[in-house]
Amino acid sequence: MKTIQELEQYLEENCYSFGSITIGRHYAYEGLVVKTCALGYCLFSSERGHETLIKAFPTEEEFVNYTLSKLDEDPWCRAHIVAFTFDQKQIKKAELKLKLMGIRYKRNDIPYRAGQTAYRIFVYGRDILRLEEFKRQYMQH
Repeated sequence: MKTIQELEQYLEENCYSFGSITIGRHYAYEGLVVKTCALGYCLFSSERGHETLIKAFPTEEEFVNYTLSKLDEDPWCRAHIVAFTFDQKQIKKAELKLKLMGIRYKRNDIPYRAGQTAYRIFVYGRDILRLEEFKRQYMQH
C-alpha cells in the first residue's frame, strides 16, 4: 500500500470504524487525523477540535505504513457495537449466539442513568458484515 487513497480503501474493505478516524471522505470529531501538512504527510490526534501532531513523514508510502500500524495497535479502531441492552439475560443470549457463530467479541458494560447498567457487545472488522439480523435483535433503542 503506497497512497492515502489506498489506505482509505483498505480501511473501508476491512470494516475499520470511522467513528475515530478522519481520512479522505470520512470525518470523526475526535481521534486520528490523516492528512498532508507543511511537514509532509502528517498523522494527528484530535480532541475537542484541537489537533496534536503525532508524526510527520516526507514520503506518502512511509506515512501510510506507519498509520496502518498505529491503527492496528488499537483494537477499538476496528470495533463495532452490535448489542446494547439493559437486560442481563438478553446480553447472555447474545454472547452465546456469537460464540456459536465463532465470532470474536468484547463485552463492555457501562453504568447508565438512574443506576442502570448498559450491557454492550462489540465485534471487530469484517465480522460486522455477518450481523445485520443480530443487531436488529440485540440493539435496544
